[in-house]
Amino acid sequence: MSEDKKTLKKLEEFAQELLEEKVPWHERNTLLRAQALENGLAIRDNELMAIVHSARKKNRGSTDGVTQDDELYIPDQKWACEPIIAANTFNLVVALQKVGKSSYISGLISSWHYGIGEFLGNKFYDECPPVIIVGTDQPLCDWREILVPAGLMEKTGEDKYKIVDPVKKLWHLGDPVHLDDQGIEKIANEAEKYKGKNPLVFADAYGRLVSPLGLNEGLPEAAEPINSLCEALAESGATLVLLHHASKSRSHERASNASRGGNALSAAASQIIQLHWLNEENKSDQRIALTTEGRNSKPVDLVIEQIERSQWISHGSKADIDKELQIEKIEEKLSDRQSLVYELVNSLKSLPDNEYIPLDSVYVSQTLSDEFGAKHGHVKALSTLNQLYSKGLIKKKTYTHVKRGNVAIFFPRSWDANTVPNLSEEKRQDYQRQLDKLRGVI
Repeated sequence: MSEDKKTLKKLEEFAQELLEEKVPWHERNTLLRAQALENGLAIRDNELMAIVHSARKKNRGSTDGVTQDDELYIPDQKWACEPIIAANTFNLVVALQKVGKSSYISGLISSWHYGIGEFLGNKFYDECPPVIIVGTDQPLCDWREILVPAGLMEKTGEDKYKIVDPVKKLWHLGDPVHLDDQGIEKIANEAEKYKGKNPLVFADAYGRLVSPLGLNEGLPEAAEPINSLCEALAESGATLVLLHHASKSRSHERASNASRGGNALSAAASQIIQLHWLNEENKSDQRIALTTEGRNSKPVDLVIEQIERSQWISHGSKADIDKELQIEKIEEKLSDRQSLVYELVNSLKSLPDNEYIPLDSVYVSQTLSDEFGAKHGHVKALSTLNQLYSKGLIKKKTYTHVKRGNVAIFFPRSWDANTVPNLSEEKRQDYQRQLDKLRGVI
């Protein structure tokens, strides 16, 4: 074994002793550096951090895997907020700057503490735990704008504020903590105070938290500080929610690929939540698409909007919203004739028994006689109706009429086709009488 390897081994053993004796981090690091220099070895901050990390792992002890004789404790509950935030593990929130990452998590915490057991339709489990905010990315004035509307900070006097339950600790830009060895120890010690209550550690944001370490976000080493933090938090059962900036060039890719730098951070996360503008080209559209990827969950596909600071509403499925946006684009390109017929179809009302009366080409040609004329008007009307149907703007059913043969009836796309009159023989006759009466046809 080379002298350098022997020195590193001795340093690691010494680090194990210092950790067991709970020597404060700054004294520990000074002692380790001194011993390294005595042996002619200069070590950098990240190398020192790696030595302490390895020593901490050895102090926890190694295992030989699980056997049939081992009884395992695996809680059935794996969600803090189903299916958004996974419990007792690492959750990564990825978004471009100013999309609302901090406000979204603050709104979630507020609903958890003050609400009725759900946030934007997503169910909470158990009571809201103690919250530790590692908010080094923002100054106090910015945190005030986020936390006060969420009820997580209150005003106590002129220019005076304090954090309130469930927030137990707040680090900020003016009083920061970073994911170096000292910072990880501070965060873990704070979480240990609430062991058994599964505290929530809300960390904002990764780039700022690791900035003093000089890490390259594109390399695998970028995930080492968060791996160390996760290990340090394991004893307290904490749920970690870490905010991270997305890459501008990849912000609309899948959640696991959207984060800035390499994929090491995404690979370390159990659950990834991505936020991005639904319609980035339209600056007045404040809706945000929320998608997730996780090891043990189905992807989530939501559209949400921040109506006031830290106050959110849900617009439902992104797939539904995308469909409506596509419909809007199609509507903008309709001809005048198509627009007239489309408006007529959408003006239909339901009968008193909640069955809907759709329309056919005869009714359209008679109602819009100025547009279609008397001669072959119903043929032109049927062509226009079918054009609207092929564009997905309206729905259609076809049935056989004794006198008229196959008849296509049309109705708004928002209607449930099952509520359109049943086309049994008896119902056909009744339905035809209603249509004839509606149109004034004998």
